[in-house]
Amino acid sequence: MSTNKDPLFSLVPAGSPHEVEGEREVMLPGLSLEILTTRKIRLERWNLHKLIDPYWRLYCPVEGKAVVRFGAVDTVLEPGHLYLISPRTTFSSYNPEPFTKWYVHFILGRSDLLSVPGVFSSPVDDIAAGFLESLAEAKGEPCNWESAALVIHALTQLTPEAWTDQKLDHRVSKAMEFLRANLSRRINAEDAARAAGVSVRNLNHLFRSQVRMAPMSVLLSYRLDRACHLLRHTEQSIEQVAENCGFPNRYYFSRMLKQHRGVSPAAYRKGQLY
Repeated sequence: MSTNKDPLFSLVPAGSPHEVEGEREVMLPGLSLEILTTRKIRLERWNLHKLIDPYWRLYCPVEGKAVVRFGAVDTVLEPGHLYLISPRTTFSSYNPEPFTKWYVHFILGRSDLLSVPGVFSSPVDDIAAGFLESLAEAKGEPCNWESAALVIHALTQLTPEAWTDQKLDHRVSKAMEFLRANLSRRINAEDAARAAGVSVRNLNHLFRSQVRMAPMSVLLSYRLDRACHLLRHTEQSIEQVAENCGFPNRYYFSRMLKQHRGVSPAAYRKGQLY
């Protein structure tokens, strides 16, 4: 059989004991999904002020209504719709009446950097309604498949405006994977450039043209994202969080979080989860 899509090639390295040969017809990028928490909650008061988090939020209103403000735009959260709030979206909220909702916090790995800040809504169709019914009966064991299914379905309803149209150079992707995998180590731009197979100058140029940030700024953002996750979803002390995220001490960590996220570690940990 002949094909113009890809020539015959080996899918395993030379010298491997395995034999896998074929013609690649489709190759899609990988995607990770981490569900942080799934809850149904009834809120008498839900007043958030300029909250910003490094993870996605999925809101599924059940009863009542609430308002989320992003920039100068107010979005009314009402039953019959799903609402996705992308990472690093600064928003405020209030509820004029008691408000019941399902919510899911989740992370999409490196794909999060390709999301655009905002609040995105879609109607609850028959598929989403079925997932919500299953979620109400779920026990979450051994895996929270219902939450994952609802999140994936909601993501498929996003319009192209929710994502950047930037396709990352493979060298940028390699460097970003290296940075993400070494958050707790003392690394620098030279280490990232070596992992990507380019010079530091070229890596800086690639990052600024494609990510609009320097490599070390991306590393700091990754470290702060991870630290926020540990503060909210673990019992680690602030000292442990700082160490596990590559900060030299809790004081430097506190200064960076305050400078770049506008909040101290202790205040972030006490903040609303909803």
